[in-house]
Amino acid sequence: MSVPEQLKAASVGLSGMKTIPVASRQLGSWHVAISRRIRTPLELAKRYDALAGSWARTAHHFRLEDAYQEPLIASGARVALAGTGVKVLDCGIGCGSLSIALDRILSNPIAYHGIDVSGKMLASAEFAMQQAGLSPKLKQADILSIPYTDQSFDLVMAAHVLEHLPDPCRAITEMVRVLKPGGLLFVCMTRRSVFGALIQLRWRTWAVTQRQGVEWLRDCHLSNIECLPVKLGAYAGQASLAFWAHKPG
Repeated sequence: MSVPEQLKAASVGLSGMKTIPVASRQLGSWHVAISRRIRTPLELAKRYDALAGSWARTAHHFRLEDAYQEPLIASGARVALAGTGVKVLDCGIGCGSLSIALDRILSNPIAYHGIDVSGKMLASAEFAMQQAGLSPKLKQADILSIPYTDQSFDLVMAAHVLEHLPDPCRAITEMVRVLKPGGLLFVCMTRRSVFGALIQLRWRTWAVTQRQGVEWLRDCHLSNIECLPVKLGAYAGQASLAFWAHKPG
């Protein structure tokens, strides 16, 4: 089955899944809730294909390569990735900002792998990472079905991917599957804020609280869970949260 066929099949499989909540309010005996239908993997692929040409400018506008460095350092990535033969997987790699940020804080060579549902975004990532001196191995794939064997990577990470999904724990479980015992998982998600609300309305994402993110990681049996706001550029402020945790050895 080709990648577009896999995305189409995944989209059909999600047709009966829950929506993403937008707002909820208790009014006396009434509980009023607003939710939005999710974007399927195929819809997300098409949307990101359309935006691939401008996404690098968006990443530069919000200074993502700079913003990710502080939480990556705080996560202990330097220690976790010390040594030789280290492999990293960037899920939903976009234009490669998270991988480039990681490489800037490391002194040893790393084998970078990345997946994304958008073929055009992968082309953007390959160009940006090669410009940064990296040689990534990239595949078009869905985070819900990562095309690597169990326990393949020392670090598995994702930036602003999980909040797009109706059930983020499914994706986290898949990320943990390909993570080595004792390995580090690192994710960034849009937090609940004014800016986060704008992102949520545009992209139909979760607006994640610190408590919600920690619960997702805990439900996936990760340990040593920590969190730090991500200081984005422009007017976004601390509109994202970085979470990291370890897979039990």
